Order: sequence, then C-alpha cells, then structure tokens
Amino acid sequence: MAQSKYKAGASQSSSGAENTPKRPSVKEIREWYEHQQEVAKRLFEVNQEALKKLKDVSKNTSLRAISKISKEDLRTYLENPSRNEKNLRNVSRYLATRCQVYLRLIKYNANMFCLDARSVIPKYNPNEDEKPDPNEFLKSYHESLNILDKMGLGYEFLKACIICFTEDAFFGVVYFDENSETVPSMFFLPLNPEYCRIQGVWDDGTFSYAFDMSYFVQNKELLELWGEPFESLYKEYESSNIRWQTIPQEYSICLKFRADDWETCIPPFAGLFSSFLGLLEEEDIQAVSSEEDIYKLLVMTIPLIKDSNNPDDFAVDPSTAIDYFLKFKDSLPSFVDAIISPMPVEPVSFNKDVVSDTTRVQVATETVLNCSGGAQVLNTTKLKTSEAFKAMIKADTEFAISTLLPQIEAWTNSFVARYVSKPSKIKFFEVSVYTKADLRKELLENAQNGLPTKLAINALSGFSELDTMALNFLEEDVLKLSEKFKPLSTSYTQSNESSEKDIGDLTDAGMRTRDEGLDDR
Repeated sequence: MAQSKYKAGASQSSSGAENTPKRPSVKEIREWYEHQQEVAKRLFEVNQEALKKLKDVSKNTSLRAISKISKEDLRTYLENPSRNEKNLRNVSRYLATRCQVYLRLIKYNANMFCLDARSVIPKYNPNEDEKPDPNEFLKSYHESLNILDKMGLGYEFLKACIICFTEDAFFGVVYFDENSETVPSMFFLPLNPEYCRIQGVWDDGTFSYAFDMSYFVQNKELLELWGEPFESLYKEYESSNIRWQTIPQEYSICLKFRADDWETCIPPFAGLFSSFLGLLEEEDIQAVSSEEDIYKLLVMTIPLIKDSNNPDDFAVDPSTAIDYFLKFKDSLPSFVDAIISPMPVEPVSFNKDVVSDTTRVQVATETVLNCSGGAQVLNTTKLKTSEAFKAMIKADTEFAISTLLPQIEAWTNSFVARYVSKPSKIKFFEVSVYTKADLRKELLENAQNGLPTKLAINALSGFSELDTMALNFLEEDVLKLSEKFKPLSTSYTQSNESSEKDIGDLTDAGMRTRDEGLDDR
C-alpha cells in the first residue's frame, strides 16, 4: 500500500491557520488551466497554417504516404506497447482530433456515467443497544450532502473519463475550497502523463502515483502557481535528488480504464487504431476524387477560313487569339483550366461515378463501429427494434463503467471522509444516462411497496437530496401545495390495470408492431 507522509486534510485547513500549505483557489487554477488550453489551441492553429504553406495537403499521394507510415509505426508500437506508451497516446490524440467517428466513440463511452444516480446512506449499526441520536444522525448526513454538492462530480469526472478513454489513465491533482460559497468548488488539474507513474494503491483501493519533479526544472514558474503539494515535493527532490515523488493521497486523483494492468497504459481502443487510420485514408481518397469530379478543361479552337486551300488561313490572327486566351485563362477558377489549339480536340471529361467511393467510406465506418466490441448503437441502421436498442445500450454501459465506476465511488467516499467526522456512504448505481429510466421505474415500484427509495428516485430526475428536501419543505410546509392542488380523477388514476403486454412477453414481430405504432392505426 502506498503511504502518504502528509496529514489528511492539511491542505484544506481554514484560511489564516499558520500550518496551512499555500495553494491557489479553485477559481485561480481553473482560469489558468482554461487560459493554457486556449493558448495551446491558438498555437496549434498557427502551426497548422504554417504547415499548409510548406506542402500541398490536397495531394493524395502525400496523404496516403503519411497513412502508410503511420500504420507501419502503429504495428511496431502495438508489438511492444510497454515501450511505446507515449507513441500510442499520441496516435490516440491524433485520431481524436482528426477522426470524428473516433471522437464520438470516446465521448459516447465517457458520457455513460450518471453520477446523480446515487444513494447517500448514513452509517447505522443495528447491533447497538440504543438507536443513534437523530440530531447527530441528521448532522452527519447533512454534512456529507453539503460536501457532495460542492464537489460537482459530474463535470469533473466527465473530463477525467474522456482522458481515460483516450489515453487509458487520468492523473490529476485536486483543488477544493471547502469554505467557498461557489458551487461547485472543486477542480481536477490534469497532469502530463509522461511525468506520471502509477506506484500502487492506497488503503481505499484507489491508485497512487508519483510525479517526476524534474518537470519543474524547466517550469519553475508553475511551482508557485500550482502550490502544494508540488512546492514541498520539489524541495524534497532538491535535497534527496529523487525525481519520482508520490503525490499525497489527499491531493491525488488517478483513474485507469484497464484497471487489471496498472503497469502499462494502453488506450482502450488501440486495437481499432489501424481501422480508424484506414477510414481516414478512404476519406482522403474520396476528397481528392471529389475534387477531380468538378475539374473542367475548356478547349479554344482557332477557326480556319472556309473553302481556303491554305492550311494556315486562320479566321482570327493567332497572336490576337492568344492574347484573348491569356486574358480568358486568368479569369478562370482554380478547378477549371483551358488550352488553345489550331485543330479540333475531343472533349476531355474527368467525371466518374462516385457512388462506389461514398459507399466505401460508409462501409468502413460501419465496420469500425460494429467491430468495436460495443457502440453499435452509433450505427443505428443495424438496430431494428427498441428492445435491440436497449440490449445494446446495456452492453455498452457495462463496457464503459464496469472498471471506472468502482474507482470513482471509492475515491468519492474517501474524499468526503476527510471533511466529515462520521461520513455517510455514497453508492453509485451501475446505470448510464441511457438506462437510468428503467432503474427509476424499479425504485418507484419499490417505494410503492414501502421501501426507502424516495430520495434516490428524485436524484435520478436530476435533483440532489438537499434539493429534494428543500423543495418538499417549500411545497408542503410553506406553500401547502398538496392542499391547494388536487389531481384530476381519470380512468388511469383509478385503475392500475393495463391491457398492454410487458415488453419481455413480446415477439420480435410484436416489438416491431409496437415501435411502428401499427396497433394505433
């Protein structure tokens, strides 16, 4: 087990304490990071423009040569992934920038996580002789909910999961202002994975990692900006000359998609990189083909004098014809060219049937999605019924969240425990944004049978536990809406009977009938 030499919670002491480590506020570090992202984006655009001036990227031979080299390099990287982690990350980043299908696959999986599908459960021991004091019980529960609301889990973990599905591992440092009135008041600062190395696991089961402090030799200005724990760890590096310093547990956040192998970081979709490069090659070929399709060649012929026996009796003086030809050629668009000839020339056409080229790109895209081990739902033409759609969504959900959600849950419980003396347990349900409606229906049925699922039901509707209780107090105790508003009496509210079959009892033909609304015709 990795051990932290820092006292838990030291960085989060109230302002003014003498032993408080120096750290920037969440707002300051977030604004700095977003500014750096904008600078990097502008530099990328400038470099791309400079690159266009060096070579004509519209030339098909150049693009194809790059693809072939990339495929050969990729094969080398995959044969020895542990020595090519950086190269595989760069390939993944390149594809995420260049290939919309790959980016969509990453975002599709990263957006699976539904962290408002949760239950916050106070500690309770049924073996105790006396029941817990209700006030103390409520106090610890309220403190846990307050910390959760301030953390803003959804957005921060979405960014972390996008990096996980792009690079396999996310290394970050947590900035959290416990006393801030701003919600959320937590920020994950992503670290360069080239300077990070997983060391083991903490006592809560989350990954621990070390950071190469030589990074600050060329980036000393960041030490003061980033604050603790980097300043203390850099001093330790200067005195001991040990580059790899463990990021203390209370500051660190590390997630890994391939959790079974923590020694090597391989992008989750590395096995599809060759297919994505092939898809890009097909798109480049089609783009060049489309340019050739609109290309035109205009032929100007100098007419001869009719019935003349002299072969050089032109009706227009050649020098005059050439003069007008040059003026005419200068006015043509880039995709149209012209020639002048003293003799008739057969028309030149570059048109061809492009249907086959379009189909090739479409087939390549469908093949990549269907062979991805998931995400066939992105290719909806293959899904014929709603039940098939739901089954595929469930399979994709399990693929996306099965390894990362337990890590998120363990880290969240450990983080809340640093601020609450008797923290409640946070349990995330294994559902996605696409499947939570079914869970909500199940929890609603449980509540109708007397089980304690009311808060979890409303959490699935997007209201936190504190939001639900506040709105309930407002509607019932303040506005007394239940006394003023009465539901209309209908046959639906008076009877629970339904003639509609459960979807599990339907055949494929029956499901198609329901999906197409044939019963209503």
